[in-house]
Amino acid sequence: MNAFTSEISRISKLAIDRDGADPAEVLARRQSYALTLCCGDDVAASYTLQLAVLTAAATASRCFPGAVRVAISPDLAAAPLLIWPWLRLSFGQALIDILGPQSVNPSATPTPRALVFGSAIAGRGALRVTFDGWIGLVGPVQSVGRLPERQFFPTAGVLAASLAVSELFLSFADINLEATRRSVGLSLWRPDLDITDPEALGIPVQYLPQSLWALGLGHLGNAYLWSLATLPYVDPKAAEFALFDFDKVVKDNIETGVLFDSGFINRFKAHACSQWLGAHGFEQPRLVERRFDRTFKLQDGEPKLALCGFDTNPARRDMKDAGFLRVIESGLGGTVNNFDTISFHTLPNPRPVEELWPDVRKEDEAKMETEQERTARNNAGYQKLARDVCGRRDLAGKSVAVPFVGTTAASFVVAEAIRLLHDGPAYHDIRFSLGNPGKRHTTRNGNYGPPDTAGLTYVPV
Repeated sequence: MNAFTSEISRISKLAIDRDGADPAEVLARRQSYALTLCCGDDVAASYTLQLAVLTAAATASRCFPGAVRVAISPDLAAAPLLIWPWLRLSFGQALIDILGPQSVNPSATPTPRALVFGSAIAGRGALRVTFDGWIGLVGPVQSVGRLPERQFFPTAGVLAASLAVSELFLSFADINLEATRRSVGLSLWRPDLDITDPEALGIPVQYLPQSLWALGLGHLGNAYLWSLATLPYVDPKAAEFALFDFDKVVKDNIETGVLFDSGFINRFKAHACSQWLGAHGFEQPRLVERRFDRTFKLQDGEPKLALCGFDTNPARRDMKDAGFLRVIESGLGGTVNNFDTISFHTLPNPRPVEELWPDVRKEDEAKMETEQERTARNNAGYQKLARDVCGRRDLAGKSVAVPFVGTTAASFVVAEAIRLLHDGPAYHDIRFSLGNPGKRHTTRNGNYGPPDTAGLTYVPV
C-alpha cells in the first residue's frame, strides 16, 4: 500500500479532478470562504433551529475550514442547549465544541456571505434557513420568508441546514449558477410533493426507534448517528444502537464524517462512534468489527431495523438474508459529475437486490481503471500529491465526498424510520441530486401499517 493513498482531501478532490487544480490552492480557497451563521435570540426556544445551527456548523466547518463564524448574542450563547439536555451545556458551548472558541463571537459582524436562523437580520446575499413540520427550506433572505416553524420533526433542521451548506458549496465550486440565488425546499414526510402541498407538512412525532443497527460507519454512518442522536429522546439510555464496521478512521474521514475529529485517527470506526455516543449520554452500543457478508445472521434479541451506509454492492445485497425485518439504505455518488447524488432504497423491496445493487460490468470497470490511470499520469494536481504513478492512481480511485450530502441523505433515511413508526407514507426508492433537487424520482408504496412494525421496538417522545 502506497504511503500517500489516504493523503487527499475528498472535498478538494472535486477541483483537483475537474480542473487539475493545485491541492494547496484549493484548500486555501476553502479556508478563505468566509461564512457567518447569524442566530436570532429566538433560536434559544427552538430545538429544531438549534439543531439546524449545529448541523450547519458541523458541515460548513469541514467544507470551509477555519472560515466559519457565529454571530450570536450573549443571551443566546448562555441559553441552555435543548438537544441533549442531560449534558447541561449552553448553546454557545455546543457551538464552541464544534467550531472552537475563536469562531463564536457575540460581537461578530456578519460577513456578506451568511446563513440566517430565526429572527437574525443579515444583508443582501444571505440565505435564510427555515423549516415547518417535516419541511426544510433555504433561499435568499430578500425573497424567502420564515415558515411557521412548527416543531413536528426536528430532523427537518438537519435537512434545512444541509440544503443551505449545499447551496453555498455548489456556488463556491461553480457547480450550479442558480445556487444561493434560488429557493430549495424538500419534505421529509412526502418527498414526492412540492413543499407548498398541505400533505407535505407531516404530523408531530410521537415515537422514536428504540433499537437499530447502523451498518457502515463512514461518511453516511456518521451522518445517520448524528441524525439519530439528535432526536428528542426523553432518556438516551433507552436507545440501543448496534454499530457495524471493520475499518479504521483515516485522515480523509475527518472531513466527511461529522462525528470524527483528529483524535479518532487510527481507531476503529465502531469504537470512535461508540465513544462519541457515550460522550453525548447514550448507552454503550453493541460493536461488531468485521466485514459484512452472507455469513452474517441476526441472533435473538438483536435489533431488527437497520440503517445501511455500506459503499459496496455485494455487502448491500447480502443484507437480504441477514434476518432484518426492515432495512433503510442510501448511497452517494463519488465523482465530479455525481458527488451530490443521493439514492435511497428499502428492504423489503419489489425489485430484486441484484437489480437494486448490481455488480459493476467488466467493461465499465475497465473504463474506470483507464480513467484513473489517465488522471494519475496527466492531471497536474495529482503530481503534487504522490511521487509515483502507482500512488497517484490510488488517489484517483478515491471518491469525491462532502459532508452535507451525507447529512441530507441521513435526514431521509431517519425520516423513513420515523414514518414507519407512525403509519406514514412508505417509499421503496428515491433518487435526486442536490444540484437539481426539483427533479426527483420517488417510488411510493402506500402507507405503512401495523404489520410493518411487528417485531420492531420503539419508545415514546
